[in-house]
Amino acid sequence: MKINIKKIVFGLALAMTGLSSCKKFVDINDDPTRLKDPDASLILPAAQGNLAFTMGSDIHRFTSLWVQQFAAQGGGSVQPTQYDKYAVGEGDINNTWAATFAGTLADLQKVIDKTKATSPKYAGVAELIKAYVYQTHVDAYGDLPYTEAIGYEANLKPKFDGSSAIYDNLFSLIDEGIADIKKTSLLAPTTDDLFYGGDMDKWERFANALKLRMYIHYFSTNGTAADATRAKTGITAILAANKLLRGNSDNFQMRFLTSANQTNPIHQFEGSRPNQFFPSKTLVDIMNAKSDSRRNSYFTLQSGTYIGATNGNGDVVVSTAFSRMSTYLRGKLSAGAYSGEAPIRMFTFAEQNQILAEYFARTNGGNDLLTADTYYKAGITASFANAVEFSDATEASAVSSGLTAYLASANGTLVTGNALQKIIEEKFVSNFGVAIEPWTDWRRTGFPVLTPVSPSTAVPRILPYSFNERSYNPNTPARPSVFVKSVFWDK
Repeated sequence: MKINIKKIVFGLALAMTGLSSCKKFVDINDDPTRLKDPDASLILPAAQGNLAFTMGSDIHRFTSLWVQQFAAQGGGSVQPTQYDKYAVGEGDINNTWAATFAGTLADLQKVIDKTKATSPKYAGVAELIKAYVYQTHVDAYGDLPYTEAIGYEANLKPKFDGSSAIYDNLFSLIDEGIADIKKTSLLAPTTDDLFYGGDMDKWERFANALKLRMYIHYFSTNGTAADATRAKTGITAILAANKLLRGNSDNFQMRFLTSANQTNPIHQFEGSRPNQFFPSKTLVDIMNAKSDSRRNSYFTLQSGTYIGATNGNGDVVVSTAFSRMSTYLRGKLSAGAYSGEAPIRMFTFAEQNQILAEYFARTNGGNDLLTADTYYKAGITASFANAVEFSDATEASAVSSGLTAYLASANGTLVTGNALQKIIEEKFVSNFGVAIEPWTDWRRTGFPVLTPVSPSTAVPRILPYSFNERSYNPNTPARPSVFVKSVFWDK
């Protein structure tokens, strides 16, 4: 049953979400072939599949290029090279915006509406996913439709709520979701839950980890004392509850299939548009400087070494002489072909540990470095373990054998003066392939240090709104520039 459900979901997700911005998005709510009143057991996995595809598609490409985890190549006629030079326009946003608001969020709301009274475990899971969707998309866009967003045909012109107000609502939504998954429920997710298989304990742990991520965002370069106090109060309560992710098996992610058109969307893009999307020199150089053995599963060798592409010149200096992404993002390698089954990772145990490392490095005047260092090392260890999931024995040995030396070196220990930079750079590496969050970390901390691509003098700080939304919804706020700080924590 699980495989059949996955196949149904992947087919639906592919119909809803194109890999290219050139393709038209099909409004699932108007699809005449779609069941008009499907069970929650069908709607939930459809929403999860759509979310996973979305987080590995356009929104990942935009943000990973801007934060220089990836760089584009292929000449000026290909879309990624324009994105790499910050030329993401409102029209480029149409697909990912529709996939989220007409697809994922609409389906999640249907699950909530159908199950809140009698099967609240379904509603609770949907509420927690909804909170994740809004957390990531607030960080990407700033103000969004929230209180009036899912009115279906009753309200096609919703107002936009402020990013800070949405965050406030999300904390309450997460608590509501936690309460619902603990209630007696006539029906409950099992194999139709493609993330956690109906394990409500894991959902609660993810919910608390999501709050942890949100609270750490209040610590920003110019954050106020009130921001810091709010973050500390929230994180202290989460730690006291002692209900967080316990290991990589608790990662919030979706693993894909190996069948054609049912593989990881990052892998699919690489296969359909080769020579356009390469690991960035910024990321590769950080790892090269540390002799980081995760390179064995992250990248392919190029002339015996690891070489990243320079951001912003793929339309001028066209080349393929760079390392490419490897098993970590594409799955097992056999006879020169990748399986495509690697998951889209959306929140990992490694990230959770680095969040706590940052928190303890910031508290008590920076005097909690010992505790911070414990979490820092745990995050590194978790990332190394995650890196070999799809490795063969030789590659796994090459990655794992470097961990002890890495931890024993200066790379594996926090010291006064550059602790924050080291923590964020570790998150930057371990969150390879994670959409939005590395860009969020850069915007609020300034790490890793990025050089804007020429001729720009700054790196973008916000995504534009969808052209379709602006055209049909007069409540869409003006957005003069992607370089203007627009999210409440980006101060």
